[in-house]
Order: sequence, then C-alpha cells, then structure tokens
Amino acid sequence: MGIAWGIGGFAEGRFILRHEDKYFLEQMKLPNKIYHQITGKGKLQYVVKSETITPDDLPGWSPRNSSERDIPILKDYHDFVRAYIELHTCLDYCLSHSTRDGKIYKYKRFRMRIYGNDILIQSINNLLHENCGANLKSPQKTPNQTTKHIAYTSLDELTDIFNWIDDTPRFEPFWQDVNQKLHHPKIKK
Repeated sequence: MGIAWGIGGFAEGRFILRHEDKYFLEQMKLPNKIYHQITGKGKLQYVVKSETITPDDLPGWSPRNSSERDIPILKDYHDFVRAYIELHTCLDYCLSHSTRDGKIYKYKRFRMRIYGNDILIQSINNLLHENCGANLKSPQKTPNQTTKHIAYTSLDELTDIFNWIDDTPRFEPFWQDVNQKLHHPKIKK
C-alpha cells in the first residue's frame, strides 16, 4: 500500500505506477508488463498499467495530489510506512551549531525529511510518535505550497524509526544510504 500511495494513480480507467527505479513496480507483482519511457525532462522512468486494480481495492484512496489525501485504512502500518519513506524521503545533512569553551562550532548532522500533503504527513507523524516514540513534528511548507515535510535529526529518533520500519522486502539503495549516514551522523567542520 505504501508503494500504491507513493507512486500510484488512476487514469483512463487504469491504475498506473511510475518510478525511476523498477524495484518498486516489481514489488506490486502486477501481471502487466513493466516498460520504460523517457519523461518530458529527459529522464528514464519505468511504468506499469493495470485494469485489475480499482479505487475500491485501495481502502481510503484519494488522488495523489489531493489536498484531502490521508493514509489508507490498515490494521498494521509498518510496511506502509517503510515503503512510503523509501519513496518520499530525503536523507541528507543539515548545518548545526554547538558551543564549547565559549566557541561556536559548526558541523553537519544527519537529517531525514519525509514529504507529502499536510493530512498524510500529520498521520505519518502520529504513527512515528505512537510506534517509535519520536517527538511530534511541525510540518514545514515546501516551495510548491501543496507538499509539506517533517524532519528528524535526533539520532535516537532516527534509529528508533529505522528499527521499526526495517524489514523485507526493502529498497537496498535506500538502506545502504541510511546505514552509511547512521555510521557518520556528524561531520565536524
């Protein structure tokens, strides 16, 4: 469901998934052939279309760009959150400051930002709080005004979140990046 919510949509009576990495489309295990195409921006993306999935098959479905979009209705959100985070997260470093001996030191620290509309991001925020003990975050606006993000920089919160969602199947390039950054959470300047 996290993949369906992350990259799926309906058009012309078909469920369509598009992504630059074929892995996510393969995880959906649709009987239809996955093909590739070049986007208007000249990038390669993989596509699969299916007439066997309808909005009724996806409890709580709303279009991807809907301002009313929320998470699906599920009994367990572990797999959903893992897939959604693998698709809609930026793992990077942010500039931080600390004071020691009267001096200000600058360093970069590991940050995870999760993107989505306001309602969906608030729901993921609550799920991470309830299941991982992560502090509730204030969603921040992005330049496009529809998308918001929540950011985590606490190493304890990040570790708890990744421990909760870590399972298989998983998108290995994402997890390699997570592990590399968890082993180097701070870069001194």
